[in-house]
Amino acid sequence: MSNKRTLPFTAVFCSILLFSAAPAFGAHPLFSDDTLTQGKGKTQIEAAYQYNHDNDSGVKTQTSQPHVQLTYGILDPLDAIVTVPYLLVRQTQGGTEANENGIGDVTLALKWRFYGEKEKGLQFAIKPSVTFPTGDEDKGLGYGREAYGITFISTFEREEWCVSANLGYLYNEYGLQSNRDAYRKDIWSAGLSGQYEFVEKLWLVGEVGVLRNPNVTSDTLPAFINAGVIYELTKSIDLDIGYRYGLTKPAVDYSISGAVTIRF
Repeated sequence: MSNKRTLPFTAVFCSILLFSAAPAFGAHPLFSDDTLTQGKGKTQIEAAYQYNHDNDSGVKTQTSQPHVQLTYGILDPLDAIVTVPYLLVRQTQGGTEANENGIGDVTLALKWRFYGEKEKGLQFAIKPSVTFPTGDEDKGLGYGREAYGITFISTFEREEWCVSANLGYLYNEYGLQSNRDAYRKDIWSAGLSGQYEFVEKLWLVGEVGVLRNPNVTSDTLPAFINAGVIYELTKSIDLDIGYRYGLTKPAVDYSISGAVTIRF
């Protein structure tokens, strides 16, 4: 089978990453974040896997995206977060196939809950982030330049349920001129999510999200819904699985994800 590329892989990367609203990542499998912080001196490690499937005009793109996310509580209301992704991309059109894989762009973020008490009532937080160009832009595995983001988060929490709203912004100049010509620098995103303890230790989660289309030739907003479950195996270990479905054509058709989260 030929290895000739059918589409620029950089375009594939930008679509997957931006359409996933990546700078957020709250309680997996949600993409929106909440105001929860770990607490001073406490650590959380999340090992996650996401499979994306998209078919656009006969070009099928399949992306496997494992990542590790480390969160450390600097202060009770302040967390530092590092996310390290790995990408495996397969693209086919007719009898032609192309593959790329490698580390993606690493993201560093801070989350500060500046209003409200942990696990009580209404809370607000702000989350600035910077994405470093550690991925190979020529293979379509990275932006090629630093990208800067900020997310405003509100959460209303009760003992058995909570609701969170996100409003995010990402500024990205890209490294390749072809991407600067093809993609918008300013991307906003919005999400609304909920979590409900259906039975003891089993949480149902749901979400709807939308963002500005990064493609300069289209004003159609990528939108998606997401649903999943989180199981509290112990007080320190969570298991989860989720399914996301694209509501509009620019969004990725569907994604399946799962994770193990450990706190200590």
